[in-house]
Amino acid sequence: MEKRSTPSLQITDRFGAQAAYASLRLPDGTEATVPAEHAAAIYVNEQPAFRVVCTPALLPQLALGRLLTEGWIASADEVEQIAVCAEGAKVQVYLRHPLPTRRAAAQEVASCCTDNIALGSPVELLPLRPVPGLALQPEWVQTLTAAMHAGLPLYRATRAVHSCFVLHKGEIVFACEDLGRHNALDKAVGCAVLAGLPLAECVLYTSGRVPLDMVRKAIRAGVPVLVSKSMPTVQSAELAAEYGLQLVCGRKIPKV
Repeated sequence: MEKRSTPSLQITDRFGAQAAYASLRLPDGTEATVPAEHAAAIYVNEQPAFRVVCTPALLPQLALGRLLTEGWIASADEVEQIAVCAEGAKVQVYLRHPLPTRRAAAQEVASCCTDNIALGSPVELLPLRPVPGLALQPEWVQTLTAAMHAGLPLYRATRAVHSCFVLHKGEIVFACEDLGRHNALDKAVGCAVLAGLPLAECVLYTSGRVPLDMVRKAIRAGVPVLVSKSMPTVQSAELAAEYGLQLVCGRKIPKV
């Protein structure tokens, strides 16, 4: 796996990871294994940026991926430090430069991913740019589809989370899970970037639907291919075509 050199990014994660699921008795009397839910606030240069509801793991990766896929930064090179408090309630991201602010006041903007809130766009978000081309090999899609069908540990235990895989040159290098498909994608992107992996050479596979916001995330990350077991919308397919993102949707192994 080829890596690129990046300026030193310091990560202090005092929270780490907590239990991802628990067994409990539901109101109807049945026993079930259910995922844990965790709330965190992401700050950038001491300024509130996002509130997220997620699984209690990979918070630095989630924060870094979120800033990239939402257009707050263009590269991890802009980030100097990520610090997570012991309770995991606050994630501080410090950039190597001040944030370019907008004239308009910030507003809370809800996401369709759990209870995630983008605290407006108090910064000037980066514009969308065409993604690089990549020769997608059919066997890569087959590898991703088989891995998604097998399922990751949290999904196999609960059947209640989304997954996102990162494939590089035919090899699945990262696999992330979360309550929401947006979070899972952000964690996967964050993992790849922290590993120094060039996103322009990667393929993402998401377990969820592919509406406009998911396509925007992939484009802003600079990923050339987004694969999903679900389907896009008219608008997301049009946006993907406009910026050169290859969408490969409806790829799953039929149930027998």
